[in-house]
Formats: sequence, C-alpha cells, structure tokens
Amino acid sequence: MNDFTNWNRRQFLRAGTFSLAPLAIASLLQRDGLLAAPIKPGATPTPDSLKQRAPHATPKATAMISLFMQGGPSQIDMFDPKPELNKLDGQSFPGTIKYDNAAQASSKVLGCPWKFQPHGECGTELSELLPYTSRVVDDICVIRSMHTGVNNHGQSIHALNSGRIQRGRPALGSWLTYGLGNAAENLPAFMALPDPGGIPVEGVLNWSNGWLPSLFQGTVIRPQEPRIFNLEPPATRRGAVQDNYLAYLRELNARHQEEYPTNTDLHARIAN
Repeated sequence: MNDFTNWNRRQFLRAGTFSLAPLAIASLLQRDGLLAAPIKPGATPTPDSLKQRAPHATPKATAMISLFMQGGPSQIDMFDPKPELNKLDGQSFPGTIKYDNAAQASSKVLGCPWKFQPHGECGTELSELLPYTSRVVDDICVIRSMHTGVNNHGQSIHALNSGRIQRGRPALGSWLTYGLGNAAENLPAFMALPDPGGIPVEGVLNWSNGWLPSLFQGTVIRPQEPRIFNLEPPATRRGAVQDNYLAYLRELNARHQEEYPTNTDLHARIAN
C-alpha cells in the first residue's frame, strides 16, 4: 500500500489515484463565491488558547476545587434525610425497581440509622455524623435535587463530572477552562489528582476534554513519583543539552503545525 501522507496535489494527480472531478467542483464553487477560504498556516480554527477570558458575569471565586469521593458514605446518611425511607425500614419496597445487578437484587428497604436535625440560620438538616460541618452549614450549599435516572456507578459518576450519562462529553473542568481560560501562564489550568488507591470508575473520562480541543483536558498529577510523566529530563540531557533539544523540538513542532493547523492535539502538546 502506498503512503500518501506527504504527497502534494501534483503527485496525487500524476499517480492518477484521484479523478479531476473534485478539482472541477472546487473551481466552480470558487467562481460562484461559495468555496470556503483555505486555512492559512498558523490560523486558529478553534478557541484553543489558554489565555484568560472575561466571563459574562463578574465571579467571586477565582479557582475551584472539586472533591469527588467515590465510595464515600451515602448521602442518605449524611446530607439527605429520607423520612419515608425510615418508615419503610425492613419492609419490601412497594414500587418497581430496575436492578443493575440481578445477583444482588433485593426489595428490602433499609432506613438511615443516624439522626438528623436542623443547623445554622438556614435550618439545613444534617446527620449527627457531621458535627463539624454543621457549624459552617450557612456557608455551604447542599443540593438535593440531582438525579440521573440510572442506578449504576459508571453512568452516574460520568453524569456528575460531565453533566450527562453518555460518554464523550467534556468534563466540568474542561468547560471551565474553555470558557474562562487560565490566569497562570506557567501552571496547568485544569489538574486532576487521582486517589492513591486508584482512579475512579470511568477513569480518564472524568477529566476528559471530550470534543473540545485537547488543550482543555485535565493534567494528571500522580499520587506517586513521578508526579507528572516526562517532566524531569534524564541526567544526561539537562542544562545546555536540554535547551538545545527543546529549541530543536520547537522548530520541528512549528514546521509540523504549518502543515496541520487544525490538529488540536499538536496545539496542546506545544502549549503544555
């Protein structure tokens, strides 16, 4: 099989691989003013810059830390009291249940063994398991209205971190970076710090850029050394050797970028 990757138009036509019909169509479209302008080298087809952008409204927060604790205590035992659930404790659920795992199917209802009571001026009910959180309850926002319509971990986790149960959507951090940019030029705009016990269900999809340019995906900070892969050069390539190596790499990247201006993966690697 021939490799056509580096062929120009003359080589394509000389080999007779493609017909002249596409060229004729392009000529007619250009004559009628319907042909799109060619992408110029160095053009930015998508907003793939991390330059800080002004939001629609003035925010009070300058950064966000999202603590996603997979396998933590149930919200029913901590933040979300269910009086009706306690009334049905030990009984069979009167409605219908769609089981995610038939081998573990049970219709027996289990109530919460912990007591809830109102706290703060807002009167938000919290479990007795949260004595310290209850002291600052007026400074936090408890959301109890979120639901996914599914009862398995993978889709629910993906919905929490991306807004949808379907795969392939950008994570929240990617959307924030895409919309607001990054105030720090020498730090990643979106970082993911996996638990030492392992990454969550759905893995890298939890900090994926989805269909957004690759520049907006989360930078993983590992719980063990090396914290970031390929950050520290080998001992034989440090100092002036590394400077020369990086200068040559920048030159090669610039040449490649001229040939493939729409390659967002390349833009991300150059900007990183």
